[in-house]
Amino acid sequence: MKKTLLSLSILFSLGASAQLTQANHAPTVGFNYEIFQCDTAVASQGATIGAGAVWNFTALATSTVPVANYTTAVASNTTYPSADVSVSSAATDIAYFKSSATGLEYYGGDVSFGIANGTLIYTNPAVYAAYPMALNTSTTSTPSGSVVVFGNTGVIGGTVTAMVDGTGTLNLDVPGAAAGTTLKSFTDAIRVKTTEYLLGNVTLAFPPIAITFTVTRENYDFYSPSASRAPLLSISNFTANLSSVGGPTVNTVKSVTVQRDYNVVSVNESQKASIELSVYPNPAATVINFATTSAEATKVMAFDVTGKLVATEVLEMGKAKMNLSNLSSGMYIYHVVDKNNLVLKSDKFNVSK
Repeated sequence: MKKTLLSLSILFSLGASAQLTQANHAPTVGFNYEIFQCDTAVASQGATIGAGAVWNFTALATSTVPVANYTTAVASNTTYPSADVSVSSAATDIAYFKSSATGLEYYGGDVSFGIANGTLIYTNPAVYAAYPMALNTSTTSTPSGSVVVFGNTGVIGGTVTAMVDGTGTLNLDVPGAAAGTTLKSFTDAIRVKTTEYLLGNVTLAFPPIAITFTVTRENYDFYSPSASRAPLLSISNFTANLSSVGGPTVNTVKSVTVQRDYNVVSVNESQKASIELSVYPNPAATVINFATTSAEATKVMAFDVTGKLVATEVLEMGKAKMNLSNLSSGMYIYHVVDKNNLVLKSDKFNVSK
């Protein structure tokens, strides 16, 4: 699957200390993962930003099989002499990057303008991270170079801004599962907003037509440093406007994908193993009980379907009783966490009155 222009900027992860560095963010040779397409009708990027944000995407329906598998390798294309790694899902879907202690640079590769496919070759790269990057830090670059469309070469340039605009908790389904059936929670989630505006032109040799185009993209990537190097969820809003003798043509595309890193068993809520837990009665009307033998579990947190925290109970000797009298009938998500707020167990319960 060929990616929308520059959307391969979403490939990389954030660090466990809530900041991007070369050690935890740059592409690594041998890293592989796959992505699943989501229903765009029920997905928005979420308005919450800043520290302590909660993003709830448990209602997303995903494809049952991945739409693309990505691998990272040593860059060997002489067209991109400055790049040191490539990330690809096919021979016609390759992106080229270079990382250093001070930043991550994108030099181009196979792209889609929505209406036409092409190849982007930056002499001045786009900078997707100026290390270290933490909450509310950003970087803006002015990439420029050439673009090849239908075998014809033109010029392209513009601005790219990447910013860490939120940290908190991300609630998702496991990719490929039915919506609302296999819930996962990531309490170390970080969101990166990338905004791009590019302007270019190319003249076709036959028939001789001059084409001017603008491309805008607003991308939201949600990461969990404990789960994967790639974003767990990506939401992209893309618009391409092409003008020629035939008049303007506008193409707008919204894309939502979730990923599964197959260097690990699956998308997971933390590096800790899931604990044994009893939850009863379920459904419940007024009170629900939680019981575990895990010595690490310290409390239970409950969220409604919008991601709002509605109740918290401390586990004492592995047991907690949660009062549901103030909760309406419906489905709720619970997390059992340790003293560092790492999720040990996550699932759902129902209130029926």
